[in-house]
Amino acid sequence: MTRKELAELGNAFDRYVAGFRQDGKGLHPFLRLKADHSRRVAGEARALSADLAWPAARRHAAEALGLLHDIGRFSQFTETNSFSDSSAVDHGERGWAVVSHARWLRGLRTAERHAILDGIRYHNRRVIPEDVPARSLPLLRMVRDADKLDIFRVVLDAVERDGFRDLSRMLPGVRPRRLVSARLIREMETRRSCSLPAVRSLGDLLLMQLSWVYDLNYAPALRRVADRNILARILHRLDGDPRLQRLGRNARRYVTARLNDRPDRNSA
Repeated sequence: MTRKELAELGNAFDRYVAGFRQDGKGLHPFLRLKADHSRRVAGEARALSADLAWPAARRHAAEALGLLHDIGRFSQFTETNSFSDSSAVDHGERGWAVVSHARWLRGLRTAERHAILDGIRYHNRRVIPEDVPARSLPLLRMVRDADKLDIFRVVLDAVERDGFRDLSRMLPGVRPRRLVSARLIREMETRRSCSLPAVRSLGDLLLMQLSWVYDLNYAPALRRVADRNILARILHRLDGDPRLQRLGRNARRYVTARLNDRPDRNSA
C-alpha cells in the first residue's frame, strides 16, 4: 500500500463515519468513541510496525487495518444500540462485509487486500482460526496487538474517571461490580486469553484484560504494556483476593520473560 492509497482510505473512512451523524446532533458519543479508537489503533499499528522495521508498504497496510478494524461497530450500534457481538451482528464479520461491499481496497494487490480483510474479519476472535492464510497472519496479529493496547487505555481511563459508568449500556449484561467469577479465574490460570461471553462484571472485564498479555504477539506491544504500567493499573482496580494478586504476579513474570529472554516469535 502506498501513502497515497492510505490517505484515500482515510478519506473514505471519514465519509463513512459521517453518514452516521444524527441530524443536528453529530455522532452519538459511543460512535465518536469508536471513531477515535479506530484512529488511535491506526496510530498504534503504525508505531509498532515501525519498531519492527517493517517495509513502508506493510506499515501503511498495518495503519490502514488499524483504521478499518472496527468499521462494523457503526452499523452494529445503530441496529442493536450496543457493542455486544452476537450471531446476529458480529462486528468483525460485519466490518468484513462493509469493506468488501464498498470496494475501498480494490486497487491493492490481491494478497494485501485479503490480508486486510482477514484482519478486519478475525481481529475480535478469542483465538485466531487455524485456517487463516499464513500471508494474513502478520497483519492480523498486528491489529490484535494494537487494538488491545488502546482498549487497555479506554477501559482503564473510564474506570479511573467514573467507574466506567457506561459499561452496561455498551455491553448489556455486564454490571459495574468488582466481583470476579470463578470461571474467569480458572481460564486465567491456564495462561490464555479469557472469553468475553463469560464476562458478567467489571471485575471480570478487568481480569480478561489482564489475561490479554498472553495473547500479545509482538515484543513492542509487550514493551508498551510494561512502560505504560498497565498491569499495575488493572490490579489496583481489582479487589485484594490473593488469587488475583497471584495471577497478576504471573502475568508480570510472563511479560518480563518475553521481553528479556525470548525472541519475538512473530517478527515476520
